[in-house]
Amino acid sequence: MYDGPIVDAFLHSPWIGGPSRVPRADEVPWTDDRRLRRVMHTFHHATEPGEAVRRLDLAAVSAAMDAAAVSHGILAAKVYYPTTPERLDALHAELSSLATASAGRLRWLATVMPPEHGPGSYWDVMQGPRIVQALGEDPHLVGVHITPSPWGLAPNDRWYYPLYAKCTELKLALFTYVGTPGPLWPMEPNNPAHLDDVALAFPDLMIVAHHIGDPWTDMAVRLAARHANFYLCTSAWSPKSYPQALLDFMGGRWHGTRGSDKVVFASDYPLLDLQRTTQAARALALPDADLARILHENAQRLFFQ
Repeated sequence: MYDGPIVDAFLHSPWIGGPSRVPRADEVPWTDDRRLRRVMHTFHHATEPGEAVRRLDLAAVSAAMDAAAVSHGILAAKVYYPTTPERLDALHAELSSLATASAGRLRWLATVMPPEHGPGSYWDVMQGPRIVQALGEDPHLVGVHITPSPWGLAPNDRWYYPLYAKCTELKLALFTYVGTPGPLWPMEPNNPAHLDDVALAFPDLMIVAHHIGDPWTDMAVRLAARHANFYLCTSAWSPKSYPQALLDFMGGRWHGTRGSDKVVFASDYPLLDLQRTTQAARALALPDADLARILHENAQRLFFQ
């Protein structure tokens, strides 16, 4: 069993942080909206009807990481629904503050305003790049996170391309949600096959496909093997439930690519228990050298140098 340090490449930020003067963009009163209640009824939500969001402060997150021997982690900004620039700024400021206060233990991912739909969708495709440019000098920022399914827009849509160019310029990774969403959002925008276009158009852009990509895991594996800067991230899955295609890839090769070089571990904490998830990951039936790359070395090299 691997007993070394672990990097958690995806911490579920809506339940991490403290109160802010301006409500954060990830604060969604889903219990007050009939449509959102329908979306969320298939998904365990940490907030009960009428209840305020309960967040974990830095001390609580650090204690959970210590207990699981997680050396470093990445906080991901997640904005599912329309918001305001002020609320997005509040979210980014909070995650940046947490990373700064962590003494190098945490990094973070920004996001952008969700795309507008309808005839005016393309009126300002430079809004996202401007948001990222304004954050680009934050030393703890390592990437930008997009959520295709709730936004209803596949990641190879032209709307995203100026954002990808800015990420490439600033050497920021693109984290993107792949696979069947838990909530009742459309599945197809999360099909990892759309990312082949992105990887071909932006060969220097680091793409991290998180949530594995099921039921398209075979496709996700092939993309990780096919493109030099494409990685899979195991967030939101218990290691006991990893799809066989992912397990086979992590323990072997696909067309000459060693799978353990192209996968980074993540828990989706606090939606998944950090200790149980890391214990299950340590116990995977893989050589210690492969587990060391997946659980620590890959993410350490990519995000914490």
